[in-house]
Amino acid sequence: MSSFRKTPLRLTFLAILALLGLLASIYLSHHFYELKNGTAGFKSFCNVSGTMNCDVVTSSKYAELFPGLPLSSVTAGWFLALFFIMLAARSVNWRTEALRVGLVMTGIGAVMGLYYIYIMEGVLHTLCLFCLGVDAVNFISLGLILSLKPAKPSQTKIDFTQWQSMAGIIAACLVIVAVILHSGNPEVGSNDQVNEIADSILSTAPLAVAADSEFASMGPAASAPITIVEFFDFQCPSCKQGAMNLHSILNRYPNQVRLVLRYFPLDPACNRKMEHSLHIVGCEAARVAVCAHKQGKFVPVYESLFENQEGMKKGLPATIAANQGVNPAELETCVNSPATAQRISRDIEDAIQLGVQSTPTFFINGHKIEGAYPVAVWENMIEKLLKAK
Repeated sequence: MSSFRKTPLRLTFLAILALLGLLASIYLSHHFYELKNGTAGFKSFCNVSGTMNCDVVTSSKYAELFPGLPLSSVTAGWFLALFFIMLAARSVNWRTEALRVGLVMTGIGAVMGLYYIYIMEGVLHTLCLFCLGVDAVNFISLGLILSLKPAKPSQTKIDFTQWQSMAGIIAACLVIVAVILHSGNPEVGSNDQVNEIADSILSTAPLAVAADSEFASMGPAASAPITIVEFFDFQCPSCKQGAMNLHSILNRYPNQVRLVLRYFPLDPACNRKMEHSLHIVGCEAARVAVCAHKQGKFVPVYESLFENQEGMKKGLPATIAANQGVNPAELETCVNSPATAQRISRDIEDAIQLGVQSTPTFFINGHKIEGAYPVAVWENMIEKLLKAK
């Protein structure tokens, strides 16, 4: 018991820090799988600004250790192992070797932290709040370990038996945590299924689809190697899923993919192909979105309309637009103008000519896609198209 009473308080802090790192890494892993599966929504609570955005960082290729395996699931296992090793250090019989192992672990963590700060700042130009939290845990932990002055090999002979035991703990934690996090957040579809779907889509003859600058778009300019044109309806549940899937894609390919949004409301109020009204606010929402685009507010209105899809009713689209900073007086004039009706009519007529039967319907570099496919299918198609360039 005396050895426990003499245990430095810093070991307790180290164990607590390891748990904080574990929790942050678990969140990042969960968010990674949400983005992969298109269930994350448009805004993470840690998307603070254009330069502090967890979605951009977590969607990037740098967030994966291997395809489909988030780096954060490895850091989660790493922190869990560090927690157990700091518990072992509370015993005087294990303290010397546990501090040595802890020094190696926190040293590696600090070096990796510096590397990923460079990636965020120098390559992605975007920071991730939780990633920075993980880095801070690594840096502080290294400082605390150094303050405990782990014994050098020249001072005390290394006990390789204890090192083997702790190496086993690290390996077990890495594997077990990665498996648990993946099983709790499974990706949609097997690799064979994803590849087969992507190949079947890209094997179709590409069609000429207008993607002029007059249409609302996200991503880089028209020079982007990949252009996705979507015909959609704000009241269509599958369109909402498709929008969230493409939100992840745009974050993952910020310089390669351009998304062009065009309207095909399933509402006879503006769509001559509809005999019965499926979505009574479809045309109204489309008109509001067109006018929001004219005021430079398309993206927040687009996202808010989908976020409020379940409670959609007449008059609500204009209220949503006003809440997102659209000028109400200009909006009312624009919504009721013949030019706005003609703008939506053009989309509908183009969609009919292209054989659009339902929403969402996409065209990726002209190849037609019907329905909201998982993020993995989009990634597969994009990678193949980029390689073919």
